This record gives sequence, C-alpha cells and structure tokens, in this order.
Amino acid sequence: MKISVSLLLTDILPKKRRLINKVLKNKFFDNKELGDVFLDLKKKGLDGVEILLPSSVKLDDLDNAKKILASAGLSVLSVHQSLRFLTKTKTSEVEDIFRCAKLLNAGVIVLHMSSIGRQVFDQKYIDSIHNLEKKHKIKAGFENREKYFASLSSPHGWHEKAFPALMKKNKFSITFDVQHLAQSGGDIIAFFNQNKKEIVNVHISDYKSNFLNSSLRPLRFKHLPLGKGELPIDEFVKQLKKANYEGMLTLEIKSDYDGLCESLEIIKKNL
Repeated sequence: MKISVSLLLTDILPKKRRLINKVLKNKFFDNKELGDVFLDLKKKGLDGVEILLPSSVKLDDLDNAKKILASAGLSVLSVHQSLRFLTKTKTSEVEDIFRCAKLLNAGVIVLHMSSIGRQVFDQKYIDSIHNLEKKHKIKAGFENREKYFASLSSPHGWHEKAFPALMKKNKFSITFDVQHLAQSGGDIIAFFNQNKKEIVNVHISDYKSNFLNSSLRPLRFKHLPLGKGELPIDEFVKQLKKANYEGMLTLEIKSDYDGLCESLEIIKKNL
C-alpha cells in the first residue's frame, strides 16, 4: 500500500498560483518551506502525492513538480482530473489526462462520474478508456459521487450497490472516496470488503453528519482530518491491512500541516 496526499499542482508550484488558487488552496504549506515540508512528510511515512490538475496545464510545470517531489524522495502516484461541474469530459480530454499521468510516472488517473455522465453507458466510450489504459499502462479509477449532489440523476454514480455493479460490468477500476459514501448513507468497511478487487485508490478523510445532510452544507463537515469526525477510521485502515490492499491510500483532507501529520500518524498506527 502506498500512502499519498491530494495536492493542487499550484500547492507544489506556488509561483504559478492565479487569483482563484490563492483562495482555493491547501493550507499544509502556509508559512513553511516547501522542500523542508516534503522531506519531513517523507520521514513521517508519506510515499507520494496525488496531483489535482488545473483546467489548463503546461508540460514544463508538470516536469518541475515531479522534480521538486523527487528531490524529497516522493513520487506522483495518481493524477486527478480538473474539477468541472457544468460540462462533460470528452474522450480527447481524458487522453490528455493520461498523457499528463504518463509524464509524471503516475499509475492511476482519477475520473469524476459527474464529468462523465451518460457516457459511462456508451460502449464506444468504455472501449476508448480501456484502450487508453492499455496504451499508457495506467489505470483509470472512477470516483464515487455524493448522493445528494447526484440526486437528480441515476444512482450509478453514488449508490453503494449500483455504482460498483456498473464498474464491474464495464471492467473499470474504482477510486473509493469514503466521505462521499458515508454522506450517501453507505458503510465504508462493507463497501471496501465487497469491492476491494476493483479499488485502486482510496480517498480517505473523516466526516461529520449534520442536519443539513446535503452537498450544499458547509465544507467544515466534509473531508475532515482523520479522527475529527465520526467514521470508523481505525477499523477501516486495519481492514486495508488485513486485505493486503496494494493500491493507494490518499489523504484528501482540508486541514493545516498539523492536521495532516496527525492523520498520517493515525494511518501508520493502524498499519
């Protein structure tokens, strides 16, 4: 199992931040030297990172990010497609994500079900993804959605039974986001045990339910540092170990550096 953390490309290359990146950024590196932080995280058990791509990316930026991480002994383990909400990701764009992952030597790309939509039922689309996986030797891990964000569409993107059933039918791999499933009312340990053969990446964070149980509720209840919510994180990580899970365990949390380190400690304690 490889332990990772989800970062924006501009977290690694802060000089490339635009206005929106100065607002939407991780706080792990606030007032800290980037190189020292990566070296310290390596000592604490981090193996690599998952890079969330911006809407447009330069190949030189990817190469520079890879070199910065490599200098601390870290790898790019996965690449997350850029966030989008109103339009669908075309196959040509997915191919670009594969190319970025290839340059970074990543083994998995993360695709959002909300950005795929009904294409996931199209055999031509399904075949194109498998062809890209074979060509680049990289897995596409489709990420489960939150229930209420997907409530106006079919349950294939979020339901703890319908989603993995569709992935198995299409012979796709899964990026399992535990917070998304918990918000949708699912059992994270049961989901892992039932679908571990398809899971190549786990997005782990804690979660605290509240009366505004929808995707519109405050972000402070989502993607919490481990141990700050109500999920059975210790038992979940122990299940990964028991199953000899060989994929990635990616911290996708909203926290400062101390929260990141504490979350890493919880993972290492249970491994």
